[in-house]
Amino acid sequence: MSQIVRSKMVERLCKSSTLKREDVMRMSDDEVEYYHWFYVEDTIHDLM
Repeated sequence: MSQIVRSKMVERLCKSSTLKREDVMRMSDDEVEYYHWFYVEDTIHDLM
């Protein structure tokens, strides 16, 4: 993942979850992507 994409995901993840920024910064790209999906991404089921 590019640094720009990671930075945006980290910002949104920090705003949308109770995770601390320091903890998020220590995560691997895969972990950031997973938690971003888990906390931030809206699914069609969330919108119904």
